[in-house]
Amino acid sequence: MPGFQKKMQRTSRLLFLSSLLTLLTAAAGRTGGVADSQNKAAKQIWAIPGEDIELPCDLTPSKRNDTVNMVLWFKDDGGIPLYNLDARNVGGDLYKAVHWTMSGSLGNRTYFQVDEGNLASARLKVKAVAYEDQGVFRCRVDFDKSPTHNFLVNLTLIEQPTKPVIYDAQGREVTGVGGPFLEGYDLLLTCQVSGGKPRPRVSWWQGDVLLDDVMETPLVSGSASKFTENRLFIGRVTRSLWGAKLECRAESSAQEKSKMVVRKVPLDIYLKPAVVNIVLAEDEIYAGRAVSARCETWGSSPAARIVWRLAGLVIRESSLTTEQRSNFTASKLALVLDKDDDGKELTCRAENPRFPGGVLERTKVLRVLYGPSASVELAIGFNMETLREGDDVKFVCNYRSNPEPSSIEWFHNNKRLEHDVEAGVLLASSTLTLRVLTLAHSGAYSCLVRNSMGEIRSEALAIHMKYAPRCRPGHERQDVVAARDELLRLRCEVEADPRDSMRYSWTRNSSLGDVFAVSHPRPLSSQLEYRPSADEDFGTLACWASNSVGRQKSPCIFNVLPAKPPQKPVDCSLRNESSAMEVNCIPGANGGLPQHFVIEVHSSSESSGLMQQIPQSDQGAAGQASAAMATSTSPAVYQDRNEEPSFQLYGLMPGYDYTIAVFAENSQGRSLPVLIENIRVAEFSQIRRPTDSHFLGDLASVLPQPANVETAFIVIGLIIAVALILVGIGVAIGLVICRRRGASQPAQESLDDFTTPTYISAQRIEPRIRYGSERRRSQRTSLYMEESRNEPDLLQQVDLDIQH
Repeated sequence: MPGFQKKMQRTSRLLFLSSLLTLLTAAAGRTGGVADSQNKAAKQIWAIPGEDIELPCDLTPSKRNDTVNMVLWFKDDGGIPLYNLDARNVGGDLYKAVHWTMSGSLGNRTYFQVDEGNLASARLKVKAVAYEDQGVFRCRVDFDKSPTHNFLVNLTLIEQPTKPVIYDAQGREVTGVGGPFLEGYDLLLTCQVSGGKPRPRVSWWQGDVLLDDVMETPLVSGSASKFTENRLFIGRVTRSLWGAKLECRAESSAQEKSKMVVRKVPLDIYLKPAVVNIVLAEDEIYAGRAVSARCETWGSSPAARIVWRLAGLVIRESSLTTEQRSNFTASKLALVLDKDDDGKELTCRAENPRFPGGVLERTKVLRVLYGPSASVELAIGFNMETLREGDDVKFVCNYRSNPEPSSIEWFHNNKRLEHDVEAGVLLASSTLTLRVLTLAHSGAYSCLVRNSMGEIRSEALAIHMKYAPRCRPGHERQDVVAARDELLRLRCEVEADPRDSMRYSWTRNSSLGDVFAVSHPRPLSSQLEYRPSADEDFGTLACWASNSVGRQKSPCIFNVLPAKPPQKPVDCSLRNESSAMEVNCIPGANGGLPQHFVIEVHSSSESSGLMQQIPQSDQGAAGQASAAMATSTSPAVYQDRNEEPSFQLYGLMPGYDYTIAVFAENSQGRSLPVLIENIRVAEFSQIRRPTDSHFLGDLASVLPQPANVETAFIVIGLIIAVALILVGIGVAIGLVICRRRGASQPAQESLDDFTTPTYISAQRIEPRIRYGSERRRSQRTSLYMEESRNEPDLLQQVDLDIQH
């Protein structure tokens, strides 16, 4: 019977399984193949072996008033559910649903539980999980109306890692003390653990201080290794790690109650010396006197050794003693120094014998007191070979003295120099500056240095003035006037020292930038033959000279100017001499060439009667003068030539009007004339004219002749009458002016004389003419030239009586 019952149980189970598959197929057919839209990523569940766990599954439908038909649990890729809940025949009442589980170890330890009123908290309970229970569980939920839901749960059991193993930078396992490590250098330790699930967290700690929690997973043959590592790297080891212990901790990140695996490693740190001091037994060191020095150092591990150096040389003496204890080392040294040791460096070097580069030095500059020494030289930037007059020079007194000099004195040819800004002698500390050198500055210069230890005078430094070429005084700039195609010989004269290696060059200041080469010049002069043949050839020529000192700063300038006709004389006037009538002018510009002056006398075409005219300026416009000369039909009756514009007129016949023209002439032509018109002499001069002046023909033939003697007397009578009338008018005007002047001015001014004859004696007369209005003004006018006036209150005519 028992065997039969077992056989019936197997048969019933197979029948139930067949019916379940049929139901699943039918259920799938009823859902009409609705797509599962609720598949989600697997939820990770960690567990410890032997622990009870729960796998969640949410039974909440996506549609309202819907019910759960079936709940199926699958493991990994299995097609047969390991657990089944069927609520189709009970109207979706999960508490009355049929539970079915697959027989076996896992099935016997599972149970699906649903809390009343909370479908989202449904879960599959598994008791006492083992390593073979690990895998991905899928919960499938079929609803009456809603689409099917699937939930994935990944169950993983925790595995403890192995005990950490520590390696140094060379890959060697650290079994005891780590190191030694050098202060200031890198530290690298690797903590490695094997296994562990999930992968353990490996970290480095110093006490309660986290140093590093970044882990690395090494690769083995292209795949992830089972080892987990954490490399501790400290870029600069400090003293704080000396004697410290580090911990490598490995623990699981899944459960707080998982065990932590720890490995501790003490560190061996080599330290450099921390402090080095040099102590001298005396504050002042004198040359030739012994002095002791002591060097002390702390902080080296292991203890440091001391090495003395003076100016870089190691001191090895029997007087050297050393004391060493713990991390303290001291050394004592006896020294005898001289003045050559002043300024040298005394160095105490503390070295850690087990620390390559673990060195600390302290240096002390020695100050040895001694008497001074001195020498004189030119300052940087000054060259003895190029010293020249006009430059500045600076001397430096190089001395060695300790203590510093109390005074520095300068001597020129054994004569003591004083600071004098006006004389260009500037004394400042150890330097002497001479401004604007002259030949008097040549000679020997020395300095005297004095301090508390003594004094010394330097050897003298002699200097000699040299200078680059310069124009000889009076030849700096020359103006040369030349005609076109005229050959010029321009001589450039200079002064220079030295005179050897003199070179010359001539340049022209033009757009072409011409440079003229000169051959066979003399030591201190150079001559250039130059012919200006076109307008652009005129301009400025510069002569440049150079010697071994240098090139002259400013060239000798030659301004080549084109020759021009002269300008007319200016300010011409007549003077009455006892022997003749004199014409005096001021020369105008000569056009750059020697000039001479010519005077011509012309008879006026209207000679009958006196001409009442408005006086003109004795320097009328050049255009008017030229027109007057051009329209004058009368020939010149008198002509004279002179080097200066000063002439005397002889033999002019009275009773006639003359026009005087004064010219300037040079090789380029004649200037415009200066005209003095309407000149009439009172009587014939009996003085004979000089032989170099001459009348152009018979004077009587060119002058107009009276018709008869009676006509001449009538004309003379009329002239006299008009003259008397004019004299009367002049006297009246003079009285009026005198009265007005007497009312407004002091009485010492005399009346203006308007009766002065045309033939003036001694000086040129410049009468004052009063205006009718209240304003007063002086007007200078020549009695021999006409000048237009537009003022309404000016006298329109002034007739002068001709009297001798």
